[in-house]
Amino acid sequence: MIKYIAFGTSVLLMLGGCAGQEQPAPIVAVPPKPVIQTVEKPKVVVTHAPLKKGEVPPLPEREKDIDLDSAVDGALNG
Repeated sequence: MIKYIAFGTSVLLMLGGCAGQEQPAPIVAVPPKPVIQTVEKPKVVVTHAPLKKGEVPPLPEREKDIDLDSAVDGALNG
């Protein structure tokens, strides 16, 4: 049983190309890259005007609904 498992594994490796691959080329020494010094950027602080007690900020304007049926009828009529 074990020899069939070993045989099947070796066949799968050979068919997959893992057993017959060439050895990788030797690693050539690469000169080290120069060290880059990073400059820390100052953080931007966003401050909002303080609200007075009991004051409510204004609401954004509502979007106006467009009647598409009348716009299409107007475009078709001329």
